[in-house]
Amino acid sequence: MSLTKKITIGIGLALAIFTIMSCSNNDSRFSELPGFKTYFDKNKPSNELPSKSDQLLLTQFKPRVYMAKGQTKFIDFYADYIAHGSLYVDNKLVSNNVSQTLLNEYKDNNQAEFRHSAIKQTTSPTIYARIDRSELIYKDKRLPLTFLSYNLVFANSGLLKGLAGWQRVAMGIVGDNEDWHQLDHYVGLTVVLSEEKPIAIMLQQHNYQTTWLVADKNSEHSLRLPADQRVEVDVAMQSNELYLHSSQIKKHPGLSFVKEDSIEFLKTGENKPMMAGWDITHGEIEQQYALKFLPSADAFYTFKGKLGEGRKLPGRDGPPGANYVTLPPLMPLPNRMVSGYRPRQVHIEKKKIKALFGDGAFSIKPQGLMAYTDDFIGDLSIETKPFLK
Repeated sequence: MSLTKKITIGIGLALAIFTIMSCSNNDSRFSELPGFKTYFDKNKPSNELPSKSDQLLLTQFKPRVYMAKGQTKFIDFYADYIAHGSLYVDNKLVSNNVSQTLLNEYKDNNQAEFRHSAIKQTTSPTIYARIDRSELIYKDKRLPLTFLSYNLVFANSGLLKGLAGWQRVAMGIVGDNEDWHQLDHYVGLTVVLSEEKPIAIMLQQHNYQTTWLVADKNSEHSLRLPADQRVEVDVAMQSNELYLHSSQIKKHPGLSFVKEDSIEFLKTGENKPMMAGWDITHGEIEQQYALKFLPSADAFYTFKGKLGEGRKLPGRDGPPGANYVTLPPLMPLPNRMVSGYRPRQVHIEKKKIKALFGDGAFSIKPQGLMAYTDDFIGDLSIETKPFLK
């Protein structure tokens, strides 16, 4: 297919999507999906900061973050983002002077919308850390786990840097490739501990997670940590996604969602779907940052409205709080961990992902999830020989 034809098809597709969505009802919120309320009723966020001992644990395992020279830095959520903008409810102005206290007053209002005013300023690179505890239940055994999660914040999120030229032109018709939506606070990683020893690393990438086992060697699905046990990650240019560190320029397959017809590209870089692309990283410079702690009930995590301006095209609205990062059935961290572990050959992973999703748009089949758990536990036993209680 010629480049001209690709551009023509891409522009036509982009304009068709834009026209349809401009006429549609865009009042729904991701935070309103069935299942979120049930999950948070059973797992109520806390108004307390992590304990001193938990803060020390989070500090001990805080990640090393690398970026390219001149790459847009991550920021302080409240000082650099919320302090520069306005809060609205039902499109009516609430305040042009938004504080942490005010934002939290409106965190349960799904019609609340914060609109950031982009201005040049000196920012304060910050990573937000939290701790959660849960159990991975496998057959008649339980594995107690501690999840150390770290979130980076960017004022906006762009599309993959490595899109083909015709893709950039097509998507540029309906949006800004470098500012697809305001606020990107889903940029995250989780260090999973068993008995205070790391056993797995989870990286949030686009609308999916990828999990590696901690082992004594690096492979496609395992990772050897450095002596200080701090995982090293690079931030992708423009999209802000996290990948394992390399001092060289690297291309990484990037997708909106992992599906049966796209997992081959994710695992091998081959058979790229039309609207997939490449994330680009260059881990040239280690970033210095402040590590901060917020209650898990803070608006940063729990805001139900939009933390960035609403835009007409799907995926361009500002996101809700950082808790709303996956489908409700995958909210339990053990579920998220095992579902991101994809170590087998492509044809096996295709069968697994086909069996994972139910008939409903947002449903997960428990038996499908069990196949991922089988792989995770089986390989974990080989790599680390954990004690399953």
